[in-house]
Amino acid sequence: MLLFIVAFVSQLGAQTLKGSVEGAVSYITGESIYVKFENTSGIEKGDTLFVLRNEILEPGLVVLNLSSISCLCNPIGDNLFKVSDKIVSNKKSNKIIEPIEIQPEGQIEQDVNEQILTSSKPEILKPDVNQNVTGRLSLSSYSNFSNTSGEDIHRFRYTFSMNAQNILDSKVSAETYISFSHKLNQWDVVQENLNNALKIYSLALKFDFNETTSIWAGRKINPKIANVGAIDGLQFQKQWNHISVGAVAGTRPDFKDYGYNPDLFEYGAYIGQSQKVQNGFIQSSLAFFEQRNSGNIDRRFVYFQHSNSFIKNINIFSSFELDLYRLENGTPQNKLSLTSLYFSVRYRISRRLSLFGSYDNRKNVIYYETFKNYADEVLQLASRQGFRFRINYRPINYLNLGINAGTRFRKEDPQTTKTINSYATYTRIPGINASLTISANLMQTSYLDGQVYGARLSKDIIPGKFQTMLNYRFVNFKYSNVNSELIQNIGEIDFSYQFNKKLYLSVNYEATFQKNENYNRIYLNIRRKF
Repeated sequence: MLLFIVAFVSQLGAQTLKGSVEGAVSYITGESIYVKFENTSGIEKGDTLFVLRNEILEPGLVVLNLSSISCLCNPIGDNLFKVSDKIVSNKKSNKIIEPIEIQPEGQIEQDVNEQILTSSKPEILKPDVNQNVTGRLSLSSYSNFSNTSGEDIHRFRYTFSMNAQNILDSKVSAETYISFSHKLNQWDVVQENLNNALKIYSLALKFDFNETTSIWAGRKINPKIANVGAIDGLQFQKQWNHISVGAVAGTRPDFKDYGYNPDLFEYGAYIGQSQKVQNGFIQSSLAFFEQRNSGNIDRRFVYFQHSNSFIKNINIFSSFELDLYRLENGTPQNKLSLTSLYFSVRYRISRRLSLFGSYDNRKNVIYYETFKNYADEVLQLASRQGFRFRINYRPINYLNLGINAGTRFRKEDPQTTKTINSYATYTRIPGINASLTISANLMQTSYLDGQVYGARLSKDIIPGKFQTMLNYRFVNFKYSNVNSELIQNIGEIDFSYQFNKKLYLSVNYEATFQKNENYNRIYLNIRRKF
């Protein structure tokens, strides 16, 4: 099941808010996220930028540097973003989150519910009743070639996203995010199964009965039950003051190709509570679900999540899944079984120092689309699950330091997995006004000892128009099982250009050098919004 990688994809559109400026993520590299605005008037370094989800503004990014129409940002906590995500600068509440928290390369992704709930207190917004249609069309190519492979790979990807609020000033809204990708000279793969190329992450219609009651039809991820993933069917929600209840019925996307599968029927209900308190907010939700496969019970479980910040400078998040049904020797048993548990606490000691700790035994994520190289995949796999602790410290302005350590021991692991990630970022280098990040990732797993060291330099060459980035990493993996090692030198250069408010182009080149083998990757993207 796709757990959360496309949760943000489903939140494609948002209404333009009074007293705010709307932008979009234009490029992502490592922990650096670039956000484009029509202008950055009123935005300052250190400000918090927001995402709009389910009519709630959620803190998502902190501004490190900016030009006339562009902001260089880092995510708050472990938030995940993708290119084209809408970002809101809410000028009335920009100084909510401090200190700046920069995530090192190899950082673990966070539970989507925690992303939605733990950053800061939400702001409830009244929906606009006027039509508002926004969208983006993106064309990209991805080429991978080397001096040893018999066949180079050229992949093309086309994406279309649209959010239509209150179509023709009615109570009907729509959202969609669709991608189509294929490889050069491999059209037979598409003809064999269209879903090998076509991925529909969101395609749904919404009808508002009134300001508190609505129903969705189609494919959509519901933020209140995001762990369930996308649902193909009907989703009903009713809200009374701080309480919301909902019911859903439909099917799950096919786990092989993410297409429609009528055999994977599911239904469930949930109840949620959200309330502002003196120092922040308290939010909880409880959901019951039954999932079937070809008519037989596949899973019956309860999902619970809770988040609060009622203690000043402390954010707490917890979630668990409790299975209620299982088969033993072919016999159905109604037994309780804890299948997922996650807990985290974030403590902001001061404006310059914050601590974070977590325990995670959730299942690994399945990626239906990814452009990670081998080193990134190994780092991420080693960082999943177990105990983690992070310190972020800003000793002086423009200098950010961080260290992240984790350990994991599972029954299937011959030995404990240990990871440590550290970084230092200076966002205003004298003389060139650029941002420099130096990072180190060390890991010890059951099958390898690994180190990845890196340095990245980014600069706005023409403010608001032309940006560039240089990145270098040294990889040293020593495999214990086969007594061998892998040494790589990875170089990367990126250019992006904003032609106007609607047209954007980026070019990225990555070269990997290792003994007797060289790999090259070129990524081109052009995006047009309407």
